[in-house]
Amino acid sequence: MILAILQARFSSTRLPGKVMKNLAGAPMLIQQVRRVQRSKRIDKLVVATSNDSSDTQILDLCAAHQVDAFAGDLNDVLDRFYQAALQYPDIDTVVRLTGDCPVIDPEIIDEVIDLYLNNDFDYATNALNPVFPDGLDVEVFSLDALKEAWQNAELPSQREHVTPYINRQPELFKIGHLGAAENWSHLRWTVDEPEDFELIDIIYQALYANNPAFTYAETLAYVKANPHLMTYNTMYERNEGYAKSLAAERGLMTDNNFQNGTGQKLYEHAKSLIPGGTQLLSKRPEMMLPDLWPSYYSKVEGVTVWDLDGNAYIDMAHNGIGTCILGAKDPDVDAAVLEAFQNGVMSTLNCPEEVELAELLCELHPWADMVRYARTGGEAMAISVRIARAATGKDKVLFCGYHGWHNWYLSTNLADDAGLDGHLIPGLAPKGVPRGLVGTTFPFEFNNIENLRDLVSTHAGEVAAIVMEPIRTVQPEPGYLAAVRAIADEIGAVLVFDECTAAFRQNAGGAHLLYDVNPDIAMFAKAVSNGYAMAAIIGTEGVMSAAQETFISSSYWTERIGPAAAIATIRKYQAANVAEKLNALGHQVQEGWRAAAETVGIAVHVDGLPALSHFGFDHPQANALRTLFTQYMLSEGYLATGGVYFTNAHSAEIVAEYLVSVEKVFRILKDHIETDTIQDALIGPEAHSRFKRLVS
Repeated sequence: MILAILQARFSSTRLPGKVMKNLAGAPMLIQQVRRVQRSKRIDKLVVATSNDSSDTQILDLCAAHQVDAFAGDLNDVLDRFYQAALQYPDIDTVVRLTGDCPVIDPEIIDEVIDLYLNNDFDYATNALNPVFPDGLDVEVFSLDALKEAWQNAELPSQREHVTPYINRQPELFKIGHLGAAENWSHLRWTVDEPEDFELIDIIYQALYANNPAFTYAETLAYVKANPHLMTYNTMYERNEGYAKSLAAERGLMTDNNFQNGTGQKLYEHAKSLIPGGTQLLSKRPEMMLPDLWPSYYSKVEGVTVWDLDGNAYIDMAHNGIGTCILGAKDPDVDAAVLEAFQNGVMSTLNCPEEVELAELLCELHPWADMVRYARTGGEAMAISVRIARAATGKDKVLFCGYHGWHNWYLSTNLADDAGLDGHLIPGLAPKGVPRGLVGTTFPFEFNNIENLRDLVSTHAGEVAAIVMEPIRTVQPEPGYLAAVRAIADEIGAVLVFDECTAAFRQNAGGAHLLYDVNPDIAMFAKAVSNGYAMAAIIGTEGVMSAAQETFISSSYWTERIGPAAAIATIRKYQAANVAEKLNALGHQVQEGWRAAAETVGIAVHVDGLPALSHFGFDHPQANALRTLFTQYMLSEGYLATGGVYFTNAHSAEIVAEYLVSVEKVFRILKDHIETDTIQDALIGPEAHSRFKRLVS
């Protein structure tokens, strides 16, 4: 005998009384009961509500419509389910449904039941790896599995949500999952919020009158025909209640720093409006902590970031992806920007700041004679390569390191889809890059001079430029950069140093100054202007003059704010000797990571420039551990990943306090390693370690 248990209560936290709301002339709960009763596999249906006084009206409603009902514990829903099942001695199979799904489809219910019956499963569902819209979830399991969960489940999340004890232990229970040809899991047809009910009401108004038994296919067709309905309520997260209760019981998130998850909800909505969800891959929440990362900020000052719910975090992560070298909202830089703003940022005439900045950059780099500007690192690199090709009359580029998103760079993956894996995040497909660029760019390994020589030999007479970061995570070996310089001179290629990441981390200006090797072109962005949009390309007159022989021009490269911010940033950086401070903080955190790991007995490796310090876990589940580290550190009040971009607003005291939390979290991670509970401790998915297309 197959028993469907439909759980419902009046006192819903987010939308109280939702099950009693009028939907096409009947309470929403009754509309769902009628749909479930059309199942061909279910033998009996019972509504399981609570013995709280507020739910007496649900018992009365069921009695009035001749529907079986059972009242049990308000909070221990697992016990309520099990006790409801015991009222029917002949059952052996239970179907779990929730009373907030008024478009549940009986055919899908039956498909999940058939999947369960036709296989040796303890549990079958369409919800663990969802492909159906939220609101069509079905779970089918044996009475024996329910009994085992009732007897052994101890965690609050396991008692409140009925099935986690079963579906999160595949080693104990054999689990089956119903898939579908198309993935529509980003659609939300459940009712938890006012907007949810508004959407369901619209659907019922459109479909119910002509066919009270309207199907999933008909609902999907209607929503697809009215595209605004596909994003009507997608700011809300799937299974948010379970995620919050799981977080609370583990002490990972409190009401103070989880709140209503406004940032997470907004990000879910953003993914329906912005391809990829964000403008920068490195700012995708999936890269840090899927489902829990705050995602958006309301304000920022120094190294403190406030999210949309007013929670304050110390940024021990990327600090504007390395742009805020002085700290966010630096008063001296902002004062210079405010003055520029008050005097007007755009005119038919040019701003004098661009000349002042050019003089300052050439003063820092005596080898350079001329300067061009852009507003982002990627476009500045595209300009650098264009100038190099114009200056040499050649096409091919040999490169090492990460250099942006433009066609010249991504064309490497046209010939080999893994060509950039060692230089950029793996998994990028070069779609949209013209096939005609095949064979124009070739990567070489850092500190491997023979690798570069082999490429030069293979492409003799065709190389326009050698493009590289002079340093990133490891130091160049003695003589390496000089050898690269010599090769460029020998073949008549332009040597381009991409200083977007490295500059102003160890010294004032480009990192190449520390190695006494001068390029023909150097590019600066990020730290050069403390978070304001600015990039600069500097070079020798002989090479840079080629910019007049090709068309390189843009209106917004002439606005005033970027140069004003860069001048103020560089001047303060020099006056405050920021380089010395960044290096000291970097050494402090690197030593702290090593000491905490040694004390706790966890294996890590530490690398990177001091100002761009990184660590990683030496473990088969390293990515899961890094995700878990971020998860626990968030509850400690830190935005923290596997690395820190230091700023002048950091202090030794801030780093010391951070390291106290690091050791605390390392101890927790050590426990998870020893008990093999790393995956169980994750509230959401692991952070992405490769490029992934976002589908919801």
